[in-house]
Amino acid sequence: MENSEKINEVIEKTLLITLNPTKKDLYLINSDDSQSFSLDMLEFSLFERVIASDNDDKVIIYLYQSYLRVEQETKSGGTNVILDKIKELIFRNISTILKQPELISQQNLSKQFLDIFNDTDIENNERYKFLSVSIKTALSDCDDEDMKKNVYEIFFKSFDVILKMIRQASMITLEKWILGYLMAFVSDKNNSEAANILIEYIALPENTEGIKYSETLLGQLLCLSITPKNNNGPYEFYDNLISTNLQALNNLSSSLWSSLNYLHESLYALIKCILVIGGDTRDRILNWLGNAITKNQKRGQIWNQHSSMVLGNFTTAPDSFMVGLSAVLLRLCLPLMKPHLKVLMVDPTYCAVKNEDTNIKQIHMKDYDKETCLIPFADENEERIAAQKYNFITEIFFMTHKCLDLSYRVCIEKVSRMNREIHRLQQAYQDAARGGGTSDVTENIMNMLTKQSQILLCTQNLILEPKNDELLLQFYEASAIWLNQLASKSSIVMNDSDKGYAPLKIQEFKLPLTAETSPYLKYVPELIIENITGYLQFSKHFETTFRQMNQSKDVFLTFCLIFMGSSKRAKNPHLRANLAEALESLLPKEKNGFTIDSELFYQHPDRLQIVENLLDVFVSIEMTGQSVQFEQKFNYRRPMYIIMQYLWNIPEQRTCFKKLSLTAQQEIDNVEVPLFLRFINVLINDSIFLLDESLNNLQKIRELEEAKNRNEWDNLPQNERQQNQQNLTQLGMLARFDNILGKDTINILKLLTSETKEIFIHPSMVDRVTSMLNYFLLQLCGPNQKRFKVQNKQEFDFDPAHTVKEICRIYLNLKDCEEFIVAITQDGRSYSSDLFRYAENILIKISGGQMISDIIELAEKVRKIEERQKENDEALINPPDEFLDPILSILMRDPVILPSSRVTVDKTTISRHLLSDQSDPFNRSPLTMDQLIPDNELKKKIDEWVKERLDKYKFGSSE
Repeated sequence: MENSEKINEVIEKTLLITLNPTKKDLYLINSDDSQSFSLDMLEFSLFERVIASDNDDKVIIYLYQSYLRVEQETKSGGTNVILDKIKELIFRNISTILKQPELISQQNLSKQFLDIFNDTDIENNERYKFLSVSIKTALSDCDDEDMKKNVYEIFFKSFDVILKMIRQASMITLEKWILGYLMAFVSDKNNSEAANILIEYIALPENTEGIKYSETLLGQLLCLSITPKNNNGPYEFYDNLISTNLQALNNLSSSLWSSLNYLHESLYALIKCILVIGGDTRDRILNWLGNAITKNQKRGQIWNQHSSMVLGNFTTAPDSFMVGLSAVLLRLCLPLMKPHLKVLMVDPTYCAVKNEDTNIKQIHMKDYDKETCLIPFADENEERIAAQKYNFITEIFFMTHKCLDLSYRVCIEKVSRMNREIHRLQQAYQDAARGGGTSDVTENIMNMLTKQSQILLCTQNLILEPKNDELLLQFYEASAIWLNQLASKSSIVMNDSDKGYAPLKIQEFKLPLTAETSPYLKYVPELIIENITGYLQFSKHFETTFRQMNQSKDVFLTFCLIFMGSSKRAKNPHLRANLAEALESLLPKEKNGFTIDSELFYQHPDRLQIVENLLDVFVSIEMTGQSVQFEQKFNYRRPMYIIMQYLWNIPEQRTCFKKLSLTAQQEIDNVEVPLFLRFINVLINDSIFLLDESLNNLQKIRELEEAKNRNEWDNLPQNERQQNQQNLTQLGMLARFDNILGKDTINILKLLTSETKEIFIHPSMVDRVTSMLNYFLLQLCGPNQKRFKVQNKQEFDFDPAHTVKEICRIYLNLKDCEEFIVAITQDGRSYSSDLFRYAENILIKISGGQMISDIIELAEKVRKIEERQKENDEALINPPDEFLDPILSILMRDPVILPSSRVTVDKTTISRHLLSDQSDPFNRSPLTMDQLIPDNELKKKIDEWVKERLDKYKFGSSE
């Protein structure tokens, strides 16, 4: 009897139903013969209660609250048999109405499930369990397709409501319970049925465009960000910039970062839970992620090809989605990073799998085999190895890199482009203000400037969010470790394909690596290195985590040295040049007057490899077969000059320069032109080109300025005036660029000539060095210097006095070498007896100090050599034609025969030609120094003729 009373009491307390009419606060169940419940009759009684629910009596809410009361009773030590039975019946009733919602057609079941989660006072775990078990019970014994469809439809309707709410929300205003509701579907790793409802809702047809992924429920959550959900805005944050102070901007950034991190952590937890469920559920979410990336590949082209920008915006997802997706993937990559370093389990052959084999090998991404790899296969038919299948570590690694390529890399390029655009608008605003432009014009420019600045700040702060930035650095460090390991292997260990081809463990290696090309690099996409270098370059300008992570810099320096220094490990010269720029980001920075973080270049075990690798890539972007766009090579070299200047101040690094110079002298006639000689040749070529370009542009600027000052522009139509102003601005930018680079080039020549004199006075170089210096000095000090006198030299970084001083320093560095002095006098184009007097005048004007007397002393030395040379020249006038070099028409002193064309030329002339073009100038056949045939017979004739003429001249004899 007591047991019966206990059952009745528990049922009344938990389900709020009764058979006793006197209990007015409980729902009365009709019964003819009993006033207390038994377990046997409970099923029918509860079903009666459920079916009787009307609009105001929400059945799901009622059953959920009953479930909570049961759980509470259980915690209080209630009878498990009774409570378990009640709980079972609660979920059986939920199952029934989910499968047959027509039983209570007047009720909105979808909304009731949402209302449960909208109640913020209830603990999440009870809500999660309630929803998960409800779905599992409904679908576990559901063989009827229509009933299954009913269950899905109810939750799809709830997702429709949530999707609408997300579309109307921002990252700040999103209601947190929404994320909790979605987590409930995936929180039980043993309940794939619930997770599949969510996955089915976001599923898209195979041929869907990339932008559609951002419009799904999961996509819209990923789009909640600092930048807009749509490609075309609107931008919500960082408005009213003119009236906002720096502290307010910093506070806003911190607040936005906090919200963004919370959202990304939540979405990571959601997707990780789905992956943990495993099986088909795991495959489906991986397919969704893989397709979301693959279908947005056009984003990678948007900012490189302006013509496709508009089209790309219609078909690809926005920045917010791609960065959000990257943030989730980076968190999934945590085991790959230190300290676990499971990145060593990444199998590079993943990238060789063709689309038709992806299913067999359990790959969820398409088109990776179309990526350009570091080293090309010898031919299309060369066999590509592949594993039987690929682990999750490998897949998530390559997914993340491709996603970063389409998100962070694109955004970094966008930030760079916007910075340039803002600079252009600032210049236009100043020009308009100076030129007396109308208030409408200046106001329009200011509005554009404000809008562009807002977009820039939104994009910039999206990619600077601290947690994602920290993960990026850790992921790129792990990637660099993996790449370094692959590059150090001379052959692929042909394991059973079941085991795959991952490195698996760290193996020590020493630089320089062997000359063999690692075959693994044929499988590694360039985009991995592009992602790393892009991030390192970005870190130069912004306070990223990279600035504080000294330990990771060791890895990155090794990485730069391995791939920058040899085309055998990175074929693409652009990629290697980018690596050199990434190397610049490793240089120590000055803070509050102190140099910080300098130990890297003093302690790294491979630091003595830096100079040679740097010079190799410097020269490679010039040489045949490694050519890059003419103007682009100067952009690439700018950071290299900065590195060289820094290294020169470190004694052991300066010794590296000197050793390379010595090697070049010893191997100057080798088959392969020595690296240092090629480097010097390129420096001289660049110096001449940059100074010429700068002076030509400055002359044009002077002409335009004079015309403007004479009011000649006033009578021109407005469009012509604007065109003239644009020309002036454009020429100014070009002149400034050339002057900055020209100064860098001259500075490096000044440093090198102070310690490596011999290579500069070698017969193949000395004439070029002196003709360059004489030409510079004549242009900057001579009678025509006024042609380059512009109104504001600082605006164009034009400092002729400084350049003259630097050039004079180079002269003085080489003043003790007689070959150099002789070559000065033999330059018929720019040298005259007045040349050093011009330089002296400039040095006096700028208070050149000791340098003035040094130049006077040099001038006297040159004068004496010149007198002696004049005598020689007079003695050797009119040599026979067969003694003349056919290229330069000068008297040959060391004639050699070219093996292919059989033409005889002077060795100095042809060696200079071969520095930049290893071919016979007369028939373009391949040619190297070792193939030159000494023409001993002709040399003997020339030597005899020279001796005879000099003797005659010396003793006053006539012919």
